[in-house]
Amino acid sequence: MIKQRLMGSGFAPLQTNSVGETVTTSLTGAGTSSQANALAIVDDINIFTTVASNSGARLPDATYASLGDKITVVNYGANALLVYPPTGGRINNGSVNASVSIAANKTAVFINLTGIDYAFNISA
Repeated sequence: MIKQRLMGSGFAPLQTNSVGETVTTSLTGAGTSSQANALAIVDDINIFTTVASNSGARLPDATYASLGDKITVVNYGANALLVYPPTGGRINNGSVNASVSIAANKTAVFINLTGIDYAFNISA
């Protein structure tokens, strides 16, 4: 996400290649089956190590993510992690504000399509 913001600020694409992806580890799922109180994701790679039943995370909106940004969510928690789109968004053209479930020990990659809509794929 940082590379796109730098290019939007006038940096040439090759100048941004030395910028690494942002990674946050040891995240904890938040809330209880609710988009409103799910943990807000703001980094490129997000590693969850504590996931209570029905807890979740919310993908970034256009404030933090540009079109085409890839957000990786790794769930090393004991339970499935609910991942929500930003308010008013969809994941894989599903229902507005509906979550998808990332099973324990699985990784999902989300691609920002419109600023609030995402496509995703879960690793096998």
